[in-house]
Amino acid sequence: MNGQFTRPWKDLTFKDNFIFCKVMKNEEICRKMLEILLKIKVEKIEYIESEKTIENYYESRGIRLDVYVKDSDRIFDIEIQTGNYDDLLLRARYYQGACDVATVRRRTKFRNLKETYIVFICEEDPFGMGLPVYTKKNRFTETDALIYDDKTHAVFYNSSAWSRIQDEELRDVLRFIYESKATSAFSKLLEENTLRAKSRPEMEDEYMYFMDILEEEKEYAREAGFAEGRAEGARQKAVETAKSLLSMNLSPEQVAQGTGLSLEEVLDLRN
Repeated sequence: MNGQFTRPWKDLTFKDNFIFCKVMKNEEICRKMLEILLKIKVEKIEYIESEKTIENYYESRGIRLDVYVKDSDRIFDIEIQTGNYDDLLLRARYYQGACDVATVRRRTKFRNLKETYIVFICEEDPFGMGLPVYTKKNRFTETDALIYDDKTHAVFYNSSAWSRIQDEELRDVLRFIYESKATSAFSKLLEENTLRAKSRPEMEDEYMYFMDILEEEKEYAREAGFAEGRAEGARQKAVETAKSLLSMNLSPEQVAQGTGLSLEEVLDLRN
């Protein structure tokens, strides 16, 4: 979620998760974005959902995908990532599997599994190699003569390296994400829709609502931590007192009664 609901509304830009998801719900924008990012043709989007939750089994770990899209025979997940690049490769793997399980019916033949694209658009370099894009490629170690094609793709973009991109459309999109500077027709469309989303009072109300919930959760955690700290401090004081009383040759029963520790704890201290 990339620290979502932690920045003031007025400071939000397209790369903030909340705004990104709202803008990408526009079918035409989403379709064009996919074509620019993946260099493929998307004729028609059949389904699009932002903040899609997938929980395949009761005890399995659920996921929330930023922008989940389907066309006739492909699935796309587009994630905006402005920090916390730990375990991106493993996250991509898990998202891939979750999308498969969520869309496969009981009698689906394996050959009918949909082609799936997991896309992370990162603000900074997720892997530290200075590349503007990192594309996963499956291959057999022993030979390149046989193509390993399991219809899965994972692509990771480093927006901070936008200037190293040769393709003009992709370069301008990544530059807009990194600098909030629109230099092409499509990036200007993204800018217009970002401003439109931020001008809608109901959008701000929704954002502020979730900010309040997050702040309440933080306050609860702080209070719980404070209470836990006080309890631990009181216990530590009782332990020190018990040690002193034991050194004065008081019986373990007397020490337990005087400090509130259990007899077992006092006996452990004496030993």
